[in-house]
Amino acid sequence: MTASDFERDRRASIRRSMTGGFGWTVFLAALTLVFVYPVSMIAIGAFRDGLPSDDLPFTLGGLLAAFQDPETWKTMGNSLLLVVVCGTISVAGGGLFAWIAANTNVPGRRLLTPLMAVNLFVPPLFHTLGWIMLGNPQNGLLNQFGRMLGMHGPIINIQSWGGLFLLMSLGYMPFAYLLMLGAFKNRDQSLDEAASISGAGAVRTFFTITIPSVGPAITGAAILIAVLVFQSFDSPQLIGRQANIFVFSTQIFHYVRDQAPAEYTKAFALSLVLIVLVLLLFLAQRWILRGRSFTTLTGKTSRREPQELGPVRWVLSALIVVFLLLNLILPLFAMILGSLQPIFGVMSTGLTFDNYVQMLTDPEFSSSLGLTAWLAVIGGFGSIAVALLTTYVTARRTGFIRSYTSFSVWIPWALPGIVLALAYMFAVLYVPAFRSLYGTAFLMTLVLIVATIPVSSRIAEGALAQLSPELEEAGRTSGAGSWRVLITIVLRLVVPSFLSGWFLSALFIAGNLSVPMLLAPPGLQPVSLTAFQQFLQGNMSQGAALFMIILVAAMAVLALAAGSMKLAAVLRARAGRSGRAPSVPLTRITP
Repeated sequence: MTASDFERDRRASIRRSMTGGFGWTVFLAALTLVFVYPVSMIAIGAFRDGLPSDDLPFTLGGLLAAFQDPETWKTMGNSLLLVVVCGTISVAGGGLFAWIAANTNVPGRRLLTPLMAVNLFVPPLFHTLGWIMLGNPQNGLLNQFGRMLGMHGPIINIQSWGGLFLLMSLGYMPFAYLLMLGAFKNRDQSLDEAASISGAGAVRTFFTITIPSVGPAITGAAILIAVLVFQSFDSPQLIGRQANIFVFSTQIFHYVRDQAPAEYTKAFALSLVLIVLVLLLFLAQRWILRGRSFTTLTGKTSRREPQELGPVRWVLSALIVVFLLLNLILPLFAMILGSLQPIFGVMSTGLTFDNYVQMLTDPEFSSSLGLTAWLAVIGGFGSIAVALLTTYVTARRTGFIRSYTSFSVWIPWALPGIVLALAYMFAVLYVPAFRSLYGTAFLMTLVLIVATIPVSSRIAEGALAQLSPELEEAGRTSGAGSWRVLITIVLRLVVPSFLSGWFLSALFIAGNLSVPMLLAPPGLQPVSLTAFQQFLQGNMSQGAALFMIILVAAMAVLALAAGSMKLAAVLRARAGRSGRAPSVPLTRITP
């Protein structure tokens, strides 16, 4: 290498270092502005007697007043009860189904994973409204069926503690299942065989060998489900409030929207308590698992034969059918039938498509549908893009940048959508330069992106786990900087996962209710809020028709995307056979 070559390389290295340093500064500043700064409004609001934007001294007066209110303690008790009951049922049911799918010969076990995946990506609002149409005590379809059989009183009252327990436990069971499935699949089944040889029965083996061997997965699932139940808003708002049951999210909304004047100090105080509780849950998980060994995989080969259960397998198979009925078929049936009734619950009126015609020709619905599509497309793209970037940083960087990025992205896990909306609302009002953002679609889109980050991050983690760091090292060796490697190598290799994450994030955004409840601009309402208001006004048939239109549209987009990916795979295969390999592989990447 000549002296001129050495000097040129040295200058290029300095230029890349300066550019990279500036890029990381901008990145950390953006994290602070988007994730950390808005949440600081919660702490400021909790320790002031007025709004965060008011020029008032910090004090404990507002916080003490909130905790002197009996409703605060009642809300905390209701929330903890909901977490304990729903968390226990969800984790127990999800673990049982994971064990069935991974380790047994139960008929229908192969349907469990796709069934759980479908349930996972159906918006919670759909399940909630479907079960309201099934189980409300006045004209729910199940209760009408009971009256036809001569029964007195409702078969089920969904607007009660029991209804809330049932609906939310069923809703979070797919999360628990998917979190524990891998652990049940990977465990060494020779441990069960050894217990059986020693004389232990199937039940004793299950509780003394199987369950302890998947302890980390059970603990992780329990922590996540507890966080999700704390964050829940749709079901407690639509069902719990009818029975005068308030939890953290609905009580916060009550303080902000139902009180005149709004009691922001109490809302911020409850929000702060919720953050502390979620933080304690994560710390408890680390403390419980600290120093414990849960090794079940060794270098020795273990057999993966399904466990023979005998006649009991038919009972477990029936449980799969019951779950399918309760969590998917019955709510969907209620939505379809309700959308075809002129007056919901009145069977004698016959069936008609008038509700669909009314929704499709209503200018307000067209506006709502257009806004929802815009939010889903733009917000879904932004969510998976931010998730991919932050996940890449936490996976590939070290030191302060990694720790700060991980902390910033963790924040949405700790906050319900209603609290995020409240935090961002005052974050823009606190700074005069940002106040013009209040009441705009931009602010609502931004908060929806942040609220969906926990979901899209899981997809990004799976995509990046398939990529070998050697690919990136090769790019850096060729002289590319970190940002160029990310854009030209990493992004191009994770295109399929990126598209999947985009679609799934868009689904979650389209079904989100809590954020639009506080941040929807005047005259601009997404479909979730429009459907919610239709149900509140008693127009349940129109609301059901609206949801069915959205569901059909989502399925059409999914089918189109799947067809496009299939066509792309066929074209790549043909190009490979003809000797024209694609420049960038878009399918599975094997390190």
